[in-house]
Amino acid sequence: MRPIRHLFGLGLALLAVRGHAQHRPVPADTAHAAAAAGHREAMPVFPGGPAGRSSNERFMRFLQDGLKFPLQARRDHVNGRVLLAFAVDSAGRTGHLRLVQGLRADVDSAVIRHARRLRAVRWQPGTQDGRPVSVSFTVPISFSTMGPGPAAAPDSLDLGPYQKLALPLLDWNDDRRQLPAGKGLVYGSCLQRLGGGGSFGTGEYVRLVNLTTHKSVRLNVKPMLNSRRENAYCYALPAGRYALFLYEYPDPVWGGYQMHIENIRKPGIDGAAEALPLPATRYQFVVAAGRVHYVGTWNLANENEPAFLNEKAILDARIQASYPSLNLSEALVAVPQ
Repeated sequence: MRPIRHLFGLGLALLAVRGHAQHRPVPADTAHAAAAAGHREAMPVFPGGPAGRSSNERFMRFLQDGLKFPLQARRDHVNGRVLLAFAVDSAGRTGHLRLVQGLRADVDSAVIRHARRLRAVRWQPGTQDGRPVSVSFTVPISFSTMGPGPAAAPDSLDLGPYQKLALPLLDWNDDRRQLPAGKGLVYGSCLQRLGGGGSFGTGEYVRLVNLTTHKSVRLNVKPMLNSRRENAYCYALPAGRYALFLYEYPDPVWGGYQMHIENIRKPGIDGAAEALPLPATRYQFVVAAGRVHYVGTWNLANENEPAFLNEKAILDARIQASYPSLNLSEALVAVPQ
């Protein structure tokens, strides 16, 4: 008995801020050919949903709800569609999620992350001649910004020369003991953005700009071949005021072959008519020469929703043995604000 393949009669048009769905007629496909050959087939039925709605409508609503068009894609006025493929097996379970046609990395990642919710759904299986069978689906999902939409408020980091790639700094080795002149030590931890396949053994980085020297530095906040979600770091930085600038992490679909570079910004600044002052747009902290600074837990796990937490006591207890020459209990608290 052969599996059934079906092009879903569904296209999702996601606007810049909210989405709506459009139906497309189901094309003549293998199901019609099978019927002509004497096979009796029934498509899988999506569960739940408002009474009176068809299986297609219930599925459409499920896939649409909560699917966010990535902020940077809105800013770039991206338009186009992806083709999402999956299968519903003979037990009604969803599997084999993949994109057979992508649009661009951040949009593709958002679709795949959202579609993984289907793994928790149990369908009424499709049947062929009364027997449960596996059914493959392909769903077109169309994205359109439909106009300019909100734009990122620029600041002096956007307009400056800091986009050039910087080599990662060497992390602090306690064997060095003596801080270089004019530098302070910063330590903390970072909760990283990991996809469904993990980090793919790829490093992740945060780029900072020293607003005093006007130079950028690049911190490795997740070492390569390290699979932990949260990692500690310790670096010697030139004294000055720092602004968090960019976050670099591997794409959840394409892994280390595709790195995202995402602005680290404070929320609620889109749509400004002109450049804003840095305190309104960027998280900042100060490094003093000759001092040790705790700069917090940088939670970068959620897109466009960074958080900076003071968990000093927890981290000190965890890493003090690795830095016996440092008295972490006397470190200055410099969590980005």
